[in-house]
Amino acid sequence: MIVRILSSSATFNGVIYNTDKVDRGQGELMLVRNFGSLQGLERLRPEDYRNYLKMLSARNTRVVKPQFHAAISAKGKTYDPEALTDIAVKWLEAMGYGEQPYLVVFHKDTDNHHVHVVSTRIGRDGKKVSSAFEHVHALQHLNQIMGVRPEENVARDMRRALDYSFSTTAQFMMVLESLGYALKLEEGHIEVKKFGQRLHHIPVSEVEYKAGLYVNDARRQRQLRAILEKYSSIYRTELTKAEQPLAGGRSQPVKALTSDLSRFLEAKFGLQLSFHARDNQAAYGYTVLDHANQTVWKGSDILPLKDLLSRTGQQEFNKQDAVRPEQPAEKLKPVSPETVQLYAALLKAAVRNYPDLAQGLHDLGLSITRAHDQLLFTDPSAQVQVPLGELLSDATTGDHAAVQDYAASKGFSYVPPVNIAGDIDDEQINGRNRRRRKKARTNTR
Repeated sequence: MIVRILSSSATFNGVIYNTDKVDRGQGELMLVRNFGSLQGLERLRPEDYRNYLKMLSARNTRVVKPQFHAAISAKGKTYDPEALTDIAVKWLEAMGYGEQPYLVVFHKDTDNHHVHVVSTRIGRDGKKVSSAFEHVHALQHLNQIMGVRPEENVARDMRRALDYSFSTTAQFMMVLESLGYALKLEEGHIEVKKFGQRLHHIPVSEVEYKAGLYVNDARRQRQLRAILEKYSSIYRTELTKAEQPLAGGRSQPVKALTSDLSRFLEAKFGLQLSFHARDNQAAYGYTVLDHANQTVWKGSDILPLKDLLSRTGQQEFNKQDAVRPEQPAEKLKPVSPETVQLYAALLKAAVRNYPDLAQGLHDLGLSITRAHDQLLFTDPSAQVQVPLGELLSDATTGDHAAVQDYAASKGFSYVPPVNIAGDIDDEQINGRNRRRRKKARTNTR
């Protein structure tokens, strides 16, 4: 859940923007509150709301642009219009706008459900609603309403970042930045901030010690090179400024560089390519964040930047590229050891990079099916099936738990392996005892 404070206005054009959405069938007027006698009239026009807000705002001529316009957005369609409206009302109350006249309009024209709120910054007493640290307070109040505790999340994310393999302090900082944190390197420690507040700090010495334990994984390095070489010949590698989504389906460019290849690799494999450039100059290097394997790579160790950008792929990335229609099981191909390694990494990405395994599998275009008395990890687009057990040889307890929960939701049975071997002598003794009690023997050695 995110919130954005949008542009102010002297003419309350936010009302027109939102009512136009309603007229085009892209929005729904959810709530009109505190407009006094105006609400007793029928068939109100957008101009009626604007005039009321202008009239109230005229009580304070020092504020040139009194419009207050904000958007609260959920991820995907996880919240329906009514739930988002309830959240917006609570948020407006916390921001000091509970008694102000305001509109709440639900938008359904993007992939993410969101609501817009429009009000005035001027109260009936002519005083301006405080806007001090407005953006910071907006996030803090929304977190409180949603039960988000940043101080608890940062401890979890810090442990998660330290679990990555990295060779420099800068690489560790990139992992935290990928989790949405703002970092500042102070003398002897890294300051970690989010939502405008300082949440944590970690000694640089601790990070440097972990970096000193880095061991290069040559096998994974070869895998990543093969992936980059293959898909850079398909997708465009031309670098452009990344765009930050804004309310209403709009976007604005940011400093980060991206490409169609980068977007595909992140959606399909959990590989985040971070390009390094000064101001508006050409990129001079890049880093690969391999989230599926929790490793950070210097890009040139995988594929030199010059070689990567010289590839001739022409295809633009579409979100559906990472999701392919299923093919009949009988057409699936046998797999090699290298393929097993690749799909083990994809399974980890589906478990670790998404809220749950079901969403991860869906977004990556993968599935878990049952055939021949075993669970199979299936990639319909490549017509590949791999026995699930072969992909979980080095999985964590959390990985096994995620697979077990998903299997249960599909009506499958998955029992995580128990990696505790019994003593043979004890088993043989127990076997004798079972025979004496006329019970089945579990060890015949």
